[in-house]
Amino acid sequence: MIKLGVLCSGRGSNLQSIIDAIENGFLSAEISIVITDKPNVKALERAENAEIKNICVDRKKFSNRADFETELLKNLEGVDLVILAGFMRILSADFVKHYEGRIMNIHPSLLPAFPGAHAHRDVLAYGAKISGCTVHFVDEGTDSGPIILQAAVEVKETDTEETLAARVLKQEHKIYPLAIKLFAEGRLNIVGRKVQIGGGKMKIKRALISVSNKIDVVDFAKKLSKCGVEIISTGGTGKAIRAAGIPVTYVSDLTGFPEIMNGRVKTLNPKIHGGILAVRDNPEHVQQMQENGIEPIDLVVVNLYPFKKTIRKPNVTLEDAIENIDIGGPAMIRAAAKNFKFVTVVTNPERYDEIAKLIKDTGEVPLEVRKNLATEAFAHTADYDAAITKYLSEI
Repeated sequence: MIKLGVLCSGRGSNLQSIIDAIENGFLSAEISIVITDKPNVKALERAENAEIKNICVDRKKFSNRADFETELLKNLEGVDLVILAGFMRILSADFVKHYEGRIMNIHPSLLPAFPGAHAHRDVLAYGAKISGCTVHFVDEGTDSGPIILQAAVEVKETDTEETLAARVLKQEHKIYPLAIKLFAEGRLNIVGRKVQIGGGKMKIKRALISVSNKIDVVDFAKKLSKCGVEIISTGGTGKAIRAAGIPVTYVSDLTGFPEIMNGRVKTLNPKIHGGILAVRDNPEHVQQMQENGIEPIDLVVVNLYPFKKTIRKPNVTLEDAIENIDIGGPAMIRAAAKNFKFVTVVTNPERYDEIAKLIKDTGEVPLEVRKNLATEAFAHTADYDAAITKYLSEI
């Protein structure tokens, strides 16, 4: 878990958005200290309420910037990432060098347009139709560092500085925690003036397991559970896992909706598919997850109803064959495979030991492995659909 040091000069609303993101589990980080350059500001109160260490390093008490920054650095010792949240001071080249690639700032315009302290005033004066906000790494210039994330806001004809600032601030509260999350996950890479966002480390925290072929699945679930992975499951699979003494949450408990129509409808629910399909570096997706109580699902372990085995039975009826056409399973497999940038999908029990070892050793499944598993998954559903097509065309 990374440690953050947050520098503020005023009300600290972006500080609060980071505190909230940590408290609701979106952001795995710890705010080690909040530092202000002015006494008695709202940011100190917010830190105090959240029981975060806080201190005022009053700029007026220092005769020069060097001594002031020396005191800042002393209090930031051990911090992994410095967050400027309304910190109204220009930091020296020496300070920036000390935390090179580890200082973030948020600016209320779409940089490189309208840098400086009066962005909203300048946007309105120039008659810009679109404004917004930018999270960027800090370099030696003013609002000139490599851009991490941006969010756009329409400028209305009736806008004042205050109304525009209020709408931009809402976007700031969305993208700043997300940028920090990307940093914490090791997904930000500075290449020249650009910040590349990669697949990075995707820790496996929640797994959905729903299999027809239950070979070795209980042992796999046991290994996952020992690694601290929360397990979600459906009817028969969940019963087998729970019978082995492994904690499991049933899909029906997660969705608040029972399995119905003889199990035909159980996983087709936004709390399942939203958790699988969410693009986790998309601020709108993140917001919608939070608004709808959707938590991410990192690992999907699914294999399908035994359609081929069923139709090989002598005197099989059309009704029996049709009931063995899986709907929810392929939907989950395809969703997870589509979103392999963030989600691991496993359809072959022969992969269980490999995946369990990766999670035990590193806590995650590398992007290249996730991509290979996604390819296998699409081949799996394609073969399944081909068998159904062939059967129905020949009866």
